[in-house]
Amino acid sequence: MSRLVQGRLKRNLARRQAAFLTLLGLLVILSSVLVFLATAPGNGGAPPSEFEAAVEAVEEAGAGRPETVGTVTVGLGGDVTFALEMAQLVEAYGTSYPWRNLGDLLREYRFVLVNLEGPLCGSMHGVNEEQPFYAMRGDVSCAPSMAEAGVDVVCLGNDHAMDFGSPGLEEALNVLRMAGIDTAGAGSSLKAATEPAVLRDEEGGEVAVLSFSDVGPASYAAGEGRAGVAPAENTVVEEAVRRAAAEYPYVVVFMHWGEIGSSEVTERQRELASVCARGGADLVVGCHPHVVQGMEVVEGIPVFYSLGNLVFYSQSEEGRRSIFLGCRFADGRLERLEVLPILIEAGRPALMSGTAAEDFLRAWSERCPGVDLALREADGRTFLQWTPAP
Repeated sequence: MSRLVQGRLKRNLARRQAAFLTLLGLLVILSSVLVFLATAPGNGGAPPSEFEAAVEAVEEAGAGRPETVGTVTVGLGGDVTFALEMAQLVEAYGTSYPWRNLGDLLREYRFVLVNLEGPLCGSMHGVNEEQPFYAMRGDVSCAPSMAEAGVDVVCLGNDHAMDFGSPGLEEALNVLRMAGIDTAGAGSSLKAATEPAVLRDEEGGEVAVLSFSDVGPASYAAGEGRAGVAPAENTVVEEAVRRAAAEYPYVVVFMHWGEIGSSEVTERQRELASVCARGGADLVVGCHPHVVQGMEVVEGIPVFYSLGNLVFYSQSEEGRRSIFLGCRFADGRLERLEVLPILIEAGRPALMSGTAAEDFLRAWSERCPGVDLALREADGRTFLQWTPAP
C-alpha cells in the first residue's frame, strides 16, 4: 500500500473517530433526557415530537456527511529573487519585467507557489553577520507585481530569508501580506514557521503548503520565541507534515536542500523525502541548487529534487533552463502532474517550445530512472506528464 493511500486512510480514520465520539456524546445526552422524562412525577413520557427530534439529531450525526475534498489546480515554480542582477533589471525596466512572458501560464492555475530568495524589505535593516556568502534583498515594490502576475504563496524556508535579521523578515511578511501573498516556512517562532499556508478554493478544495530549509546558518532557524525559518530537522518536518495531513486533504512540501550548482541528488535529500512521505505529503518539491535535478517516486509520492530557477539571472546554460509543475488535485489524491520546460533569458522566464522543449525534456527525463513520464503535446506546448498509479 502506497504512503499516499495510507495517508488518506489515516485522515479518513481520524474523521470517523471524531464522528463516533460526537455520536456517543449525543447518545449519552439522549439517554439522560429519556430517563429524566420517564421518571419525572406526573410525566407519562416525552411528547412524541420531542422524542422524534432527539432521535433525528442522533441519526443525522451517525449518518455523517460524505468527505468533500474538492478539486484544485496548483502551479509550482522554482527560485525567485529580486536581488543581485535582478535588482538592476527591475530598476531599469520595472517590477513587472520578470513576469511579462509568464503571465498566461500562471493564470491557468488556481494557485501558484514559488520559492522567494531574499526578503522584500527596506535598506534600513542591517545585514545579518551570520550570512557566509552574500545577503539578498528585494525591493518592497516587487510584491504587488508578483501578486498581479499570479503568485499566491511564497516559500521562505531557505538560506536567505533571515539575511537582514528578524526586522527584515518581519517587514517582508507584512509587505507580502499587504500584497495578498501568503507565506510558508518562516515566522516569529518555530510554531509560526511550521504552520502551513492553506490554499482554499471556492469549490471546497484545500491544499496545505509547508516549507523547510536544510541549508544555511544554524542561527537562521526559528525557535521558541525566536523568529526564523522552519528547520528541516527530521522530527520537526514529520510532525508538521502529519499535522497538516490530518487536517487537510492535500499537502505540498517545499524543501530547500541539496548542493548549489549540482544536478546530483544527495542521500540527505532522499532521507528528507522519505520523512515527508511518511508524514503523509502528497507532493515534495525542492529548490536551492539553482539547476534542475531529477524526479523520483518515494513511497508512492512524487519528489522533484530541484525545479531550478524561475526569476533569476544566470549566465550558465544549466541555470537558465528549469521546470515548472502543473498539478491537479482531485478526489483526495494528486490526479495529474505536468512538467513544463522553462527558458530564462535576461532574468525573464518563458515556456520553451518546439524542438528545444522536446530535447530538454527528453534529457531531463533521463535523470528520472524508473519513473513513467510520457512526452505530450497540447495547445502548442510540449510537456511531460506523470500520472499516479490508481
